[in-house]
Amino acid sequence: MTAHNDIARTGQNLNETILTPANVNSNQFGKLFTHPISGQPFAQPLYVPQVAIPGKGVHNVVYVVTSADYVYAFDADNNGGANAAPLWSTFVLTNTAPAGTYTQEFGIQGTPVIDPATKTMYLVSSEEPDVFRLHALDITTGKEKFGGPEPIVGRVDGTGSGSANGLLTFDPGYHRQRAGLLLLNGVLYVPFGSVNDNGPWHGWIFSYNAATLALIDTFCTSPNGTAAGIWMGGAALAAEVDDPAKPYGRMFFSTGNGAYAGSVPYSNGMSFGMSVLDLDLTGGMMTVKDSFTPHNWAALSAQDADLGAGGTVLLPAEKQASGTTLNSLVAIGKSGKIYILNRNNLGGYSPTSDNVVQALQTPQSGEQNWGAGVWGASAYYNQHIYFGGINPGVTNGLAAYSYVNGVLSSAPTSQTTEQFAYPGPTPSISANGASNGIVWALKNDANGSGPAVLLAFNANNVTDLLYSSNTNLERDNPGLALKFAVPTIANGKVYVAEWGSFSTFGLLGTIPTVATPVITPPGDTFNGSQRVSITSATPGAQIYYTTDGTTPTINSHIYTGPLTVTETETITAIANATGYLQGQPATATFYSAANAANPVFSLAGGTYSGSQSVAITDRSKNAVIHYTVDGSTPTTASAVYTTPIHVPVTETVQALATAPGLQPSSIVTAFYDIDPPYLFNFNQGFAQAQALGQMQFNGSTDLDDFRLQLTNGGFSEAGSAFYTKPVNIQSFTTDFTFQQSNPNGDGFTFTIQNNSAAALGGDGGSLGYAGIGKSVAIKFDLFSNSGEGPNSTGLYINGAQPTAPAVSLVNTPINLHSADYTTAHITYDGTNLTITLTDTITLGTWSHSFAVNIPAIVGGNTAYVGFTGGSGGLSSSQKVTSWTYFTGQPPYPNYPTGFHPTNMVINGTGGLSGTSLQLTNGGLKETTSAFYAIPVGVESFTSNFQFLLTKATADGFAFVIQNAGPHAIGTGGGGLGYASIPNSVAIKWDFFNNAGEGNDSTGVYVNGAMPTLPCINLAPTGFLVNDGDLIGAQIDYDGTTLEWTIFNLTQSTRGQITERVAIDIPHTIGSNTAYVGFTGASGGETAIQNILNWTVTNP
Repeated sequence: MTAHNDIARTGQNLNETILTPANVNSNQFGKLFTHPISGQPFAQPLYVPQVAIPGKGVHNVVYVVTSADYVYAFDADNNGGANAAPLWSTFVLTNTAPAGTYTQEFGIQGTPVIDPATKTMYLVSSEEPDVFRLHALDITTGKEKFGGPEPIVGRVDGTGSGSANGLLTFDPGYHRQRAGLLLLNGVLYVPFGSVNDNGPWHGWIFSYNAATLALIDTFCTSPNGTAAGIWMGGAALAAEVDDPAKPYGRMFFSTGNGAYAGSVPYSNGMSFGMSVLDLDLTGGMMTVKDSFTPHNWAALSAQDADLGAGGTVLLPAEKQASGTTLNSLVAIGKSGKIYILNRNNLGGYSPTSDNVVQALQTPQSGEQNWGAGVWGASAYYNQHIYFGGINPGVTNGLAAYSYVNGVLSSAPTSQTTEQFAYPGPTPSISANGASNGIVWALKNDANGSGPAVLLAFNANNVTDLLYSSNTNLERDNPGLALKFAVPTIANGKVYVAEWGSFSTFGLLGTIPTVATPVITPPGDTFNGSQRVSITSATPGAQIYYTTDGTTPTINSHIYTGPLTVTETETITAIANATGYLQGQPATATFYSAANAANPVFSLAGGTYSGSQSVAITDRSKNAVIHYTVDGSTPTTASAVYTTPIHVPVTETVQALATAPGLQPSSIVTAFYDIDPPYLFNFNQGFAQAQALGQMQFNGSTDLDDFRLQLTNGGFSEAGSAFYTKPVNIQSFTTDFTFQQSNPNGDGFTFTIQNNSAAALGGDGGSLGYAGIGKSVAIKFDLFSNSGEGPNSTGLYINGAQPTAPAVSLVNTPINLHSADYTTAHITYDGTNLTITLTDTITLGTWSHSFAVNIPAIVGGNTAYVGFTGGSGGLSSSQKVTSWTYFTGQPPYPNYPTGFHPTNMVINGTGGLSGTSLQLTNGGLKETTSAFYAIPVGVESFTSNFQFLLTKATADGFAFVIQNAGPHAIGTGGGGLGYASIPNSVAIKWDFFNNAGEGNDSTGVYVNGAMPTLPCINLAPTGFLVNDGDLIGAQIDYDGTTLEWTIFNLTQSTRGQITERVAIDIPHTIGSNTAYVGFTGASGGETAIQNILNWTVTNP
């Protein structure tokens, strides 16, 4: 059980006897049931029949893995009875840090492989700080096998990027395990590629003994070079055993952009960027035997036109016209050229032409002049090759090409009218031998923003659309679209894992659905009490219910007899029965005449952008509503609602109502997840920005995957991209991340201009900017055209030539030629335009300010904002990967007279006590963190606060600067709520001796270190922080030195204590902005720790 159904990666299941073109239509076929899952399931679901689950019988099982490091085993046929929950699930993360200190962003991404003989699933998890682990799970229980998990480590001889002393060591921080795993003859192969081409990355494959998880061999695609990652859009390593005398077989895969430096005879020490490789696998040792590299690999690499964006598919043997037998494979990358290669002679490399069986360029378009490229894999069935290629920024249909006698048709034999945008689909095939072929595809154009679409096409003519989930979206919604998702088809079902959900599709009516429960009476107003019964017409059905309005699961209350309702509540019920599909819930609300009605929120809980306003109403006469916003349970002593509640940050609002002569209502809760109030937000890239009319691309600008690409590696190019609507530029904050690949010439700009979204300047040293009037631009310049140097920035106005004068970046931490991802943080306060650059690999930062009156120059308070770029006699691929913009200046913490909930995020056991921030309240083992909800600049700052520690014997608190997020919280006790928070700096005030630090100490700690030793012992000074006196604190940072002073405000004669330490805070936390706040904890002894007020200013 493996990615795309077999190790040839054809994508075909030829044993499907139930689903046919005749019954796959919206009347007979649709979604049967859905399970919630945690995280993003980039990997393909895997199906295993007849699995004996201990204590649960024999099941057909579908296995789903997610980016949140969860593994699920679901019954493949129904969700009735106990099957309403997973047969088992497991969380494979082994990091023991507390909640809030780990971001499960990458988790499990590569499609696992299952050995049905040993009932073992092999997968790779990813966790912080930058660790990959190989797991072997028992598919019957989810338990680890063979002593796993096993950390993935390795090195090879080489002098390539990131090497030291002739050795190149695998660095997990720059790699991701995305391509599917391969299991062949007892050996497991695990491939790795880059993290968006950032840092010193390579392509790696590790081989392991499948029975022991012992490492056998480590292979690198570029040990003496760089890049050449193995990604393939998630497709898996392909393999075959072509010679019985060589049972370990051979492997085929494609690599991404990077240099090629191979020659015959091949060796493992060569670099194989932009290539298809053939590795001999004898004994699990990987040896390069053959390769193919396009003649124009350098131009393709410069354009980031990875051959390795698509996986290789091994095709069945074909008898050629000459009478010889051809064993071939098909490879398609971003450029949309289809290569048919002889597996016994891939073709090598020639600088003038490609020695291949056949090469066919799909129709080209766009500035990059790419064809219909593949980000995934093609599929093969019945002498046809199917692929869903797309051109960045435009759409294409899924195409079928005939492949007969070893010859690919010169044009598609059929093509869907359904259009696909980036990243395009990886098709899957179901058929009963050579008949009833169906091509299945997931349309995930709306990645993260709308529903996916499951589509089925007739394999004989894909123009014939058999089924679309959009036809009956209410019934058949597959879930929130997730790019690269691939369906699995088996035993009359189609299994689809999308963002946060897993759905099973099949023939409707073949499995009965349990009857929806009937609640009697169906809701009413009652006096005293109300007797409520729930029934289902399905014999033997078990009913589950909730009384808080939430949808019940099989873990909810079991209905055993009539309920007695004594207060206002909403009853929701589902019925569940073995052998049935779970039915729809039934809901009824009962209002107690003795209780005030439940409050009603005007805005449902959910995720919103920017501050929201929530009104609360109640239908009881003369009702008084009490509410909280800090997560605490409201009482009649809580705040009284009078006007709509301002919700500026993520928080939970809870309310209850009272009314004369009535008992209090039930508590009603809503959780609001508030994103920053960006005017626009391209944090997920630009894949749909042009299609949705948000961005206008001009000149050479196009898309490279999800990235906005201003120049694409060609010569004498000029491109620009602007937000299509003018925005306010009187004051603003904007952040973007950029990368300049193959960075030779010339550079790009961030530009504000008052002409139109179509504005475009000249090429070369003009950087796509020169000639644009009424404008202001900051440049990022790679080439010295007029003495400005090869690494410079600067500010230019009214379309001036952006050469000299310039601000040199030479001898700064920023090297525009590094090809590293670099973040730009730009603020404008109406007088000064300040830019801060951070190299995300070295964490080096640099800042500069320009005095400028932007509205006066552009001639208005609004203008178009965007980017321009150019190349001349030298080229580069200049990409912007993300971009946000909001008007005004981000506020800083300002609580001079006490705290209030606005912009504070409080985690753990603490909360607000009046106007004080209470980190611990006198209980044992309490842990709290409280952070300002908006990141603030930390290049230099001053912070003032006052604190009061009473009845304080343990443990202490810390002022913390961190980049892990507003919900970060560390360990308790001696960890002070800080220990284990990554990317952080903390100053502690500690009054318990945990590890020899004494009972009165301070000190600075970084990156979540245990805040015990070393420390500064305050005992000799006689200054006590925990004797009940009011203490003032001032913290100053000037970019070099962090200085903190504490002074006794109750007894001024006790003086003050000042300490300082040299530290580069932005470098330490990896950013010029961060979340700031406090953490505190108690352990086996207690304290009441209050922060009374707090301000932060940025000079």
